[in-house]
Parts: sequence; C-alpha cells; structure tokens
Amino acid sequence: MEDYRVPAADDQGSKSNSPTHRVSATPPRPVHESSKARADPASLTPDTPLRPVCECLERRQSPAVVEVAMPDTPPRPVYEPISPPANTGIRLTTVRKINNKSYYRVYDKLRSLEAFNENCKLVNDHNKLYKYGDRNFTLGTNALADLNTDAYLKRYLRLIRSQRNTSTEDMKEVVGMSHLENVPDSFDWRKKGFTTLAHNQQNCGSCYAFSIAESIEGQIFKRTGKLLSLSVQQIVDCSISFGNQGCTGGSLRNTLRYLQATGGLMRSSDYKYVSKKEKCQFVGDLAVTNVSSWAILPAHNENAIEAAVAHIGPVAVSINAAPKTFQLYSHGIYDDLSCSSASVNHAMLIVGYGKDFWILKNWWGEIWGESGYMRIRKGINLCGISNYAAYAIV
Repeated sequence: MEDYRVPAADDQGSKSNSPTHRVSATPPRPVHESSKARADPASLTPDTPLRPVCECLERRQSPAVVEVAMPDTPPRPVYEPISPPANTGIRLTTVRKINNKSYYRVYDKLRSLEAFNENCKLVNDHNKLYKYGDRNFTLGTNALADLNTDAYLKRYLRLIRSQRNTSTEDMKEVVGMSHLENVPDSFDWRKKGFTTLAHNQQNCGSCYAFSIAESIEGQIFKRTGKLLSLSVQQIVDCSISFGNQGCTGGSLRNTLRYLQATGGLMRSSDYKYVSKKEKCQFVGDLAVTNVSSWAILPAHNENAIEAAVAHIGPVAVSINAAPKTFQLYSHGIYDDLSCSSASVNHAMLIVGYGKDFWILKNWWGEIWGESGYMRIRKGINLCGISNYAAYAIV
C-alpha cells in the first residue's frame, strides 16, 4: 500500500489545620481469570472462554477509610464537567459478534483480548480528560476495539495513492467562482433527506468503493429526490484493470476512471456486497446510472470542498485515519493535532459541514462514531482531508 504524500504544508482538596487528613484507599484489584490464563497459555484450549476484563466503565468499589499523615497541598483545579454520551462502549463479546469472529488458535484469542484491554484503558483515560473539559471528543469501544495498531492498519486502511493530474480530464468540472462566492455557513445533506445505511466494510479494504458509490448516490438524490443504493461490490470486483486491487485497496481516481469507461453502476440488490474480492459479474443492462464526468478538486483548498458539498453534492475525500484516537472515535469534534496531513490511507464521504467542522460518513458500522458519522475540525487540513477530494457527475 502506498500513502499519498504531499509536501509539508478531582475532586478539589480541602485544607485542614491538622497535619492528618482522611483519604480513601482503594483495595487491590482482583486478578481476573483471563489474566491468569494469559500467564500460562499452554493451559488453554481453543474452547477456553475468555471474559473481557475491561468494560470501559469505571468500576466503583467502596473504599476503606484510613488515617494518613500528609502535608497540606494546594487544591487541584476544578473543571466544568461535560456529560459524555450514555453509550461509552461495548463488550468484547459484542465486538466478536458484530465482526462474526471465531478463533482457531488460542494465541489469536489472547491477542484480541490484549488489544481490547489496551484500547479500553485509552478510552477511559481520554474520556476523563473530556469530562474535565480538556478534550473536545470522546472515545469508545467500537467494532474495531479488539484490534492492535498493526492489525487495524492492515485490515482497514488500504487506500492506494491517487496520482494527481492537472490535465483538463481531471479539472474540467471543478467548482466555479460563482459557487465559491455563494456558500452557506453550514450545510448537511442528511437534513435534506440523504440518509443512507451505515455500512460496514468489514475485513475488506473497500473504502474507495464505498466513498465513490455513495457520492454518486448523492448526485442521484440531488437530481431525483430518491435514495438509490448502488453496488460497491461491482467496483471491488471489476475495477482491477484500472489499477484497483479489490479488498487489498484502491484509489478514488482509479474508481472514477473505471466507472466512466464502464458506463455505470448496478443496484446493490442486484450485485450484493460480500466483503471479499470475487469474479466480476457486471451486467450492463442492469446498470441504473452512468458517470458522465468527474472532477478532482484543487488540493488543500477547503473552501472549494465547502462550495462543492453545498452546490454539487457529497464529496469523496482521502484522509489519514491512522491515529488510535481515530480508530476509537465516538462523539464530538475530532481535533487530534497528532493526525498528520502528510499522508492519507482511508477514504470517506463529506456530507456536510458546520462553522468549524466537517461531517463525514465512514464505513465501519453504526457503532463507530456518531452512528457511523464523524465531525472533524475544519480549516487546518487536519488528517489531510483536503489533499485529495473528488466527485462524479451523473
């Protein structure tokens, strides 16, 4: 997989006159069965049940009160609390059911449990900072919470580098100046009625196919007012000769080139998604839409993207989804400045924007993010969101 690279553009303590304070001492946490099992993998069999040791919810135990001599300390700052969403996460067993996972080796089961526990700790630590006003978004244990960083990158982030071409082929349908001068402060295609299913790409690097297919669905909705589900599987199976690689990755540009040359897309009901590469089964007579042209928006120009979303339709974008906070994103405006814009590895769909954020649709199921969507900080090319943006005309 190639990355698309661009040049570097608590409670408040109370004072006392006495040197002795009453403090709470929490008893040691019990050793869980799964921890014991991990210490002796040889004792496990593939049928050995492993219970999650972390539920991403604080376990509250009745503390024992003891007398401890300690000097007076200045009070810690008190932040205005922010209430997080009620659903802060799901159990590991639920993650396995969502992903239809089974384990043939004890090692895989243990590795999944270890990754879940590590991610769970990150979720708890991060959400404490959110509660105290130090973060603008929350994390949660979603359908990707049992993946370590290596597994996450290999299974989900498979976008292939799109070659930018300044020829008229790529630029003939870019946003005109009249549109740039007449852009609303906020816009959301969902409020217009463009509310499609929260898809889950599962173990297939098909983000490029979902992004372009749904951008075309947006064009159809704008023109007809009807929601039409198009075949992502057709793109996965049939665009190989244009440079895509099925479930091991593809690019936005290759996908647009394929669709314009092929003549269109079938319905998803006629060519169903199976989350794996299969033999191409495209039937031209069943194509329900044709791609007449397409455009790549000017790089690093969020104003052009904003105008395109408002006046043309949802826009497919490449993005850097590598940070762990991106993997576990749950709610709020994502603004992790460690998310570099130098390279991109995933594709999403911009369906709207607010004054200081973009609204994107993802392909990791409705448990990820805000029911499958994400809000991300606007105006600083965070995560490379304006490196490569494209749309099709039908």
